[in-house]
Amino acid sequence: MDARLVRARRHCRAGATLKDTVVTLVVVSLCFLVIFAMLPVLSNRHGCGNRQIKDGTQVRGLHQGLVLFAQGNRDEYPLPSLYDKNNTTIDPGTRPAEAKDTTANVFSTLIYNGYFSPELCVSPAEQNGSIVRDNDYQQSAPKAAAKPEQALWDPAFSADFSAGRTSNFSYANMHLAGRRRKVWTNLFNATHAIVGNRGPEVASIAANGSAVLKNPRSTTLLIHGGRTTWEGNIAYDDNHVNFETSTTPESAPRLTKEGKTKPDCLFFDESSEEPWPNNFLTIITEGGMNEQDAKTIWD
Repeated sequence: MDARLVRARRHCRAGATLKDTVVTLVVVSLCFLVIFAMLPVLSNRHGCGNRQIKDGTQVRGLHQGLVLFAQGNRDEYPLPSLYDKNNTTIDPGTRPAEAKDTTANVFSTLIYNGYFSPELCVSPAEQNGSIVRDNDYQQSAPKAAAKPEQALWDPAFSADFSAGRTSNFSYANMHLAGRRRKVWTNLFNATHAIVGNRGPEVASIAANGSAVLKNPRSTTLLIHGGRTTWEGNIAYDDNHVNFETSTTPESAPRLTKEGKTKPDCLFFDESSEEPWPNNFLTIITEGGMNEQDAKTIWD
């Protein structure tokens, strides 16, 4: 074959390869442009946002702190009234010792013992401007304690955002009064809600099992849900975290006195209807031995 013809054919094949490569690079570049353009849309879709994922990690971290504490305390989560028996952290005065069993004191105990930092206590999806990170947490000899040198946590850490107060905690925990005091422990129960995104105050449960809200415009509906629905991350007692899309999730039913299962609202106390304490998550600002003695807040 003529040498010039061979060189021409080789030149044609080389040229075609270069052209194909250029076309491929253009197509790939366009694909990346489309993907980057879609990222904001994808991140705002239900359950796909980075904030929701990070928030779920924080909720799991809070529960892991409880579990680690329990491992050294007969499988019991911290109850400040029992942990601070000598009143070196808080002197309740004329109030009962159980008044110390608040959301803030429980999780401040875990921070003080190094199970996590105050940063973990504020949700990346927080919508309440009164809830901010505690940048002044005192890890030793806290000035707010009754006896700073013997304190077991920093009492200045707050979970109370009522009346415009500054709070340092975004989440709700299991109500700690009454029968629930006995189950504030590491039971490894997959339907036992311990801590998670706080929810709206519920006035009652409708006949169809749905929650009737006291405030249909609750700030908590904006944390992950829409303007009229609640969604959030909930840690259960076996340390798994579910992103629930309803205040009455199917994954956590309750058992009635008749032995039947019913939907359990995470933010409403149906305890009069069953032998086992139902799920009830809230923020406690003053504890009590009985349910009616404890004070809770909602937003």
